[in-house]
Amino acid sequence: MNPTDLQALPATRTKKLVTIPLLSAVAFLLMYLEFPLPLIPNFLKLDFSTLPGLLGGLMFGPAAGITIELIKNILHLLLKNTDGLLVGEIANFVAGSSFIWCVVAMHRLNRDKGGVVVGLLLGTVLMTVLMSAANVYVLIPAYAALYQMSVANLLATLQLDSMWSLVMHAIAPFNVIKGLALSLITYPVYVKMAPRLGRG
Repeated sequence: MNPTDLQALPATRTKKLVTIPLLSAVAFLLMYLEFPLPLIPNFLKLDFSTLPGLLGGLMFGPAAGITIELIKNILHLLLKNTDGLLVGEIANFVAGSSFIWCVVAMHRLNRDKGGVVVGLLLGTVLMTVLMSAANVYVLIPAYAALYQMSVANLLATLQLDSMWSLVMHAIAPFNVIKGLALSLITYPVYVKMAPRLGRG
């Protein structure tokens, strides 16, 4: 490491310390801008609060992006969540973090537009598979237990007859749409950011 690199370290750390809280606040505010999707159960609402974490991850690495996701969800739990349940925040954190990790990892392997495109596509697949499994084995049973009802009764309130129906008609399509929507927004933003991130 040459002297110029050493001089740049404090500036980089300062930028990181300022940018991560700022992006976390923006991500939290974006959680308020949520809307349902046609033909998808209303408990699944689309928002773009993962975008600031993704941009932070591309700038500073996956740990920064995941930290932004964590801070965002802690703020949501403390300031917006009226029932005090953690299930929604856990779901949002897992979905966003898996997407961010995949995109940033692929970008680090291939620092150009192709690497980001592959990362966005793989991130969508990873998020969809992970959230499908998480809902079947953890999140839906947790919701049912918290509301003191059976999983079958909870599914009935959603007009679904099985976990398979939940995955095929709700969880999987929702996460595919979410991943593609995030990708369509992220790519042009990345193109503008690319010169600051290295080769683009």
